[in-house]
Amino acid sequence: MESNLISVIVPAYNIAEFLPRCLDSILNQTYSNLEVIVISDGSTDGTDNVIKEYAEKDSRIVPFFKVNSGVSDTRNKGLEIAKGDYIGFVDGDDYIEPNMYEILLNNAIENDADISHCGYQMVFPTRVDYYYNTGKKVIQDNKKGIRDIIVGDYVEPGIWNKLYRKSIIENVFMPVDIKNNEDVLFNFYAFTKSQKSVYEDLPLYHYILRKGSAATSKVNTNKLYDPIKVRKEIFEFCLKNYDKEIQSLAYTSYLNAVISLYRTIKNNKLKDEKNNAKKYKNDIKQIKERLPLSKRTKVEKMLFLHFTLLHMFVYKVYDKFISKNSNKYEVK
Repeated sequence: MESNLISVIVPAYNIAEFLPRCLDSILNQTYSNLEVIVISDGSTDGTDNVIKEYAEKDSRIVPFFKVNSGVSDTRNKGLEIAKGDYIGFVDGDDYIEPNMYEILLNNAIENDADISHCGYQMVFPTRVDYYYNTGKKVIQDNKKGIRDIIVGDYVEPGIWNKLYRKSIIENVFMPVDIKNNEDVLFNFYAFTKSQKSVYEDLPLYHYILRKGSAATSKVNTNKLYDPIKVRKEIFEFCLKNYDKEIQSLAYTSYLNAVISLYRTIKNNKLKDEKNNAKKYKNDIKQIKERLPLSKRTKVEKMLFLHFTLLHMFVYKVYDKFISKNSNKYEVK
């Protein structure tokens, strides 16, 4: 197994304080045949010095320094450099369990899987939420992998808890024009190329939430429409390439993204965005494909399209009194 080289791509932008913990967790893996590509995305806070220090101490570190161009372009640069048989991603302010890559690679080899992935833990300053730590193992053929990545009910659409066989993502890159949900689109196309995937629900990745991190930042109107663009592209791809069942799931995902946009605009009082949002609502109206939608989706669609204000009020009540995930990323 040690003959398989794993390339781990670590984007780093102004995280000198957190990067040592991340790199230590990778270099101390129980699986040691690693190439750790650490890319500074135009950092100005001492991150570059941390990378240089680690490169001097461990030959497995591959340092790269470039002008700032965003995390997607940074990860794409890593994909260009990577020489491994398998590819993994770790964000520079997160860290991983010591045996994560050993477990992921074992599962990939034992099951001849193109993608091997695991659960994760979301680490807040005062608590840890586990997703989901059931220990179960799921084998996914091509269709089930597509289904699970679209629905996202237990399989995380992020890229950092996965190990990819390099051959299936040689022509798959992060979309540089998408700043939010870009990993969803990358994963979707990776799963379309994966004949078999394996998921083991162990929380081996530590996803750190802190004030000032990307996940906890306030609403950025420049990124507001990205999730809709991603879900629309996925839906359109599924219309051309998959059966009615998958098309229906992709349509529901697209609908939910539009509804989520309306909720974000209302909850954050972004009145200037209302006209921009209407074109996506109209697009939902104009989709005429006869799809086997669930009863819940049919009701949701009817309420949203014809009784939007009532629909928003119902969601407001739901968020306040029932939902446990409405503030999933909130750091107090």
